[in-house]
Amino acid sequence: MKKLFILILAVTFTACNAPVEQVGAGFFTGAEGEKYVVGSDDITDIWMNYIKAHNERDMDAIMSMETDKISIAGPDGSSIKGKEMHAEALTAWFEAENPMWDIYWALPYEAVGSGSTWIVVGHSMTLTIDGEEVKKNSMIDAEIVDGLVNRFFVYDMMLPPPPPPVE
Repeated sequence: MKKLFILILAVTFTACNAPVEQVGAGFFTGAEGEKYVVGSDDITDIWMNYIKAHNERDMDAIMSMETDKISIAGPDGSSIKGKEMHAEALTAWFEAENPMWDIYWALPYEAVGSGSTWIVVGHSMTLTIDGEEVKKNSMIDAEIVDGLVNRFFVYDMMLPPPPPPVE
């Protein structure tokens, strides 16, 4: 009787741990029928290191974290294709506006059907334009392929300057 009880108990617990198929949610018109689920924080770590390299102006590290076919769609409609073009644009931007990023949220996600991995990330940015500090929020939707940043889309929102101090 004791063995039967243990067998029933074991079967009950194993039956409760059956794998659940991830159905996903959402859509993308460019991938009909595709659904998405929360991805791995390994993707978050890749992006965090990528932005850290930007803040440290480590061009070698940045380039090593990108695919050769890196593609970037800027918030103004501009487009960057390839590492060489990206390195040139970043070098000029670093010199002109000294951008600094502070990540305030991130959500890695994965396509259920294709297995593609993405991350959507919110950044607070500080730029120095004509000697004045300018703040903006930037949201980036980035695709990660084989552990490397492959492409991303940037959306910006300028923030108003802080009010003058009350005297």
